[in-house]
Amino acid sequence: MTMIPITQYAAMHGKAEVTARQMARRGGLRTARKQGRDWMVDSEEPYPDRRRRMREALTREGMEGLDAQERRHELKIAQAKQYSRVGEFHSTFAANWDRIPAELADQLTPEQLGWIVDLLADAYTDGQRHPDYEWLQADGD
Repeated sequence: MTMIPITQYAAMHGKAEVTARQMARRGGLRTARKQGRDWMVDSEEPYPDRRRRMREALTREGMEGLDAQERRHELKIAQAKQYSRVGEFHSTFAANWDRIPAELADQLTPEQLGWIVDLLADAYTDGQRHPDYEWLQADGD
């Protein structure tokens, strides 16, 4: 992993420096780290283009019969999937999304919801790796 300045990263991908910096600040670049006052990012990280996937999410079958509030909800889920590491794993994402109370999901941004889904998935994985996991499973039978 070779970390490069955000200015160089933006130039590599033909993007404006301010756009890449904003994406790093908002968490859109997974490897972006602040070193002093400068942003550094892994040179191998692909530049995410969420526009096409959002367009696909909005036009997929099943959205026709939804009212405006249901469309907003579906769009928020699609956007949260974009920010989540497990967003492409539909059953994993859905299982963790279902653990987020609806009142909380209404208040948070899609980016924050993606982070919460990832945290829940990480907690589950960490729990399975715990040394007492087998003992707890046997005790629960």
